[in-house]
Amino acid sequence: MPLIYADTSVLFAHFHPDDELSRVVDSAVQQDTPDFIYWSFLKFELRHNLRQANTDNNGTAAWRALRAAENTRTRLRWQDLNTDKLIENADHLSLQHSKGNGAGAADWLHVAAALKISFLAGFDEFWTGDKEQAAAATLAGLTTRLFKP
Repeated sequence: MPLIYADTSVLFAHFHPDDELSRVVDSAVQQDTPDFIYWSFLKFELRHNLRQANTDNNGTAAWRALRAAENTRTRLRWQDLNTDKLIENADHLSLQHSKGNGAGAADWLHVAAALKISFLAGFDEFWTGDKEQAAAATLAGLTTRLFKP
């Protein structure tokens, strides 16, 4: 069972059936049966986005599926990370690589977290639906999978 760092775009698509990436993400999850790294910022960002999308039955189902996964730790493998240090690391990555790369601040934070986890415990791949973030992760030396609708 591979361990994957999936950014919010991929995890959102995994839980929300109406997302444009849902079909390709679900296919990859069925094929690879991964566990996903989960930490405080990713948890906040994913919950925030699912709350905003909770406007119909699919949004409610996505919210409930996330909460069930959090409670049972099904597919979500918790990592304790020092956010202050990660922000410093993300700032350093941005300094090194931001020219010519359109990745935003949160993108670099995800990349810094993935690098930290890679150093501490290792993982198999970085999954994203954001081409700028995929480019940032690749620049940082991560094996990256970009999902497209």
